[in-house]
Amino acid sequence: MAELTARRDHRSEIGLAQAIAAHAFGVAPDDLNGGNDSAGRARQVAMYLARVVLKIGLRETGRAFGRDHKTIFHACRRVEEAREDPAFDRTVEWLESLVRRAAGVPA
Repeated sequence: MAELTARRDHRSEIGLAQAIAAHAFGVAPDDLNGGNDSAGRARQVAMYLARVVLKIGLRETGRAFGRDHKTIFHACRRVEEAREDPAFDRTVEWLESLVRRAAGVPA
């Protein structure tokens, strides 16, 4: 029973990361789970937030997005590379702080 509760909690946390990233990038949260190419960057950032900020495993994050764990790893790597752009880095820092506050995760 405790395992189901933990999984449910992670799903709500992942949903939070998805909602915040979708809003920031101006796409519908449902588009993050589909194959909508225009939501690609938002999807990658949401995966990154779930993995890096919320510390949710690759496989569980992958299940939530309908992807495999290798795709989550790739998305996180792409976001890290893109953070070399100062404007994008500021955006990701802002989203990280929003997710931390909303999820009650300490900085």
